[in-house]
Amino acid sequence: MDTNTVLPVKEGDVLGALRGFLGALLENQIVDALLVPLEIGQGRSLAQTLVQDPAYLSGANPFSPVMPVNSATLVSQLTGDKPAQKIGAVLRSCEMRALIELVKLQQANLDNLTIIGVDCLGTYEVDDYARLISEMEGPAEEKGAQVVDEMRKQIEQGSDESSTVPLRTACQICEFPTPAGADITLGLIGVEDGILVTLDSELVARLGLEEGEAPQREEAMAKLVQIRTAARDQAFAEFREAAKSIADFADQFATCIRCYTCSVACPICFCKECVFRTETFEPESERYFQGMQRKGALRMPSETLLYQLTRLNHMVASCVGCGMCESACPSNLPLTAIFRSVGDGVQKMLNYTPGRSLEDELPPLAIFREGELVMS
Repeated sequence: MDTNTVLPVKEGDVLGALRGFLGALLENQIVDALLVPLEIGQGRSLAQTLVQDPAYLSGANPFSPVMPVNSATLVSQLTGDKPAQKIGAVLRSCEMRALIELVKLQQANLDNLTIIGVDCLGTYEVDDYARLISEMEGPAEEKGAQVVDEMRKQIEQGSDESSTVPLRTACQICEFPTPAGADITLGLIGVEDGILVTLDSELVARLGLEEGEAPQREEAMAKLVQIRTAARDQAFAEFREAAKSIADFADQFATCIRCYTCSVACPICFCKECVFRTETFEPESERYFQGMQRKGALRMPSETLLYQLTRLNHMVASCVGCGMCESACPSNLPLTAIFRSVGDGVQKMLNYTPGRSLEDELPPLAIFREGELVMS
């Protein structure tokens, strides 16, 4: 049975309280190792780090608004061989939902895994966050905490902007800022003078915690979801207006250079061998000239549109909208709007919500369901 507790924060040191709690998980052998974001480069970025020694948690900042990778991919790497170690993974909502999809697709395993879900205040692009930290005054070790505190206050005041730097597109339109279904939940939104921790009642006693509530949390979360849902609907409408015809839709991918960076960054794109990296699409030189002769001209690199449409077809039913593809794209393709907008239609048609629960059926492309495309 889950119980709510509130970690007290002394002198406004939210990260200190959080680091102490994570350290207690290791010290009490609730987990053998933690996958947790640690500040690096004078706090200008973060890196998910596998930690055994609690001393390393002095740089932990799970609430920091920067996400270099979707950590579902890392959890897949750590759990694929079903290790004996008990691992605690600190994840945002989109990372948790991607992990659920990977488990369904047999690319990750939940045995000996404790999912520690954290509120996501939103994230900046890696370069934007590094610049934001560099321009701040004060000790480097305090800057990350200051950014988190500013963002939390802005959200509780009904705003989703905490600086002149915009959030990543995916975060601006994400209606899932809080984790659902985690083994341990760390809540910051709408919590005064503390961190709301939801966990099994046995762990409450084991860690020496006391029960507590955050009565303003539900209202604060509802306001944030309302803001981001409105932004999502606007983004969908703008994309659909810009892609009314097939030609307009194809034009959205005009600057693609088929570098494959989007597929590498995507947590759901896990194929060991991609057909676009085989001889079929990387043929001998003569076949390019044969293609040119048939058509009169051949764009190089070839098949950029086919690559994007194939990836869209493969991923859209399981896309959790983390936006890592767009963040990684060197050509600034509007991949978040494309995948989320198309995904919205496909997922509704198939009555499937990716990453919602392991109790749901397998992703539509992983199983055949008779009559699944029959429209009511």
